[in-house]
Amino acid sequence: MKKARIIVLAGQSNAVGVGHVKCLPRHFSAEKIREYMEGYPDIRINYFSHDKKSGGFVTTAAGCTEKTKDTIGPEVGMAEYLTQNFPGEEFFIVKCAFGGMSLWRDFRSPSCGGSYDPTAFADQYEDMILSVFSGKPVRAGWCYNELVKLLQESIAALEAKGYTPAICAFCWMQGESDAEAADTAAQYIGLYDAMLQDLRAAFSGYADNCRFIDAGISQIWKCHDVINAAKKSYALTRNDCVYLDTVEAGLTTEFEPPEEPDTYHYDTDCVIRLGQLFAQQFPF
Repeated sequence: MKKARIIVLAGQSNAVGVGHVKCLPRHFSAEKIREYMEGYPDIRINYFSHDKKSGGFVTTAAGCTEKTKDTIGPEVGMAEYLTQNFPGEEFFIVKCAFGGMSLWRDFRSPSCGGSYDPTAFADQYEDMILSVFSGKPVRAGWCYNELVKLLQESIAALEAKGYTPAICAFCWMQGESDAEAADTAAQYIGLYDAMLQDLRAAFSGYADNCRFIDAGISQIWKCHDVINAAKKSYALTRNDCVYLDTVEAGLTTEFEPPEEPDTYHYDTDCVIRLGQLFAQQFPF
């Protein structure tokens, strides 16, 4: 059976990707933009991204982000890197990301204890994202549960096609919401450790050689220093974990869109670079 190398991309809005397609000409040639828009056929993606689902594996391209925004996500940078460095080889991205969602509540996993609810999923409201943002009560763990569900469905779909799936990399771009207050920032790394333990257990046999790549958050967030220091220290103590320093890498948030910069999200070229930086840490 042919091996299916799976790359997981999870987190909140910077994992969703808020790079503006209209800003691509500021950074890239027309040929490169066409490549991003048409996508990479050998790099397939199955996604639940904010409020949009692919419903199975599709070509990785711009637009695997949100229903109402013409945007591009870090998966395109990953796909570009993989195509350039492993031409003709297949890879499968599983993306589960939701803007504005926290680890302390939304990505809370079973070993985190507390308010985790194994029955919590996006279908608890007709429009889950709108409901969260409007302040409706949400059962803790719904994002984690959706991540596990999407990964299970992806593995089953690949096995049905004769592949032997292996989760090679788990890319985590999250922590911004948890950095808004000192108490949630202080809890962060304990919850992250519990989530990784649960993922390893849930996908034993599939993720035994997985590399967990944790990206730091930008300096716009109140407790970014606490979150990033904890992420970095944690990665240094574990052989299967890597910390990706997005500040040191020079990823910016302050320039786009030019008419009204969105300082909470990476600029369009940096969304692509984020995907490339993740891909440079893949263990193959």
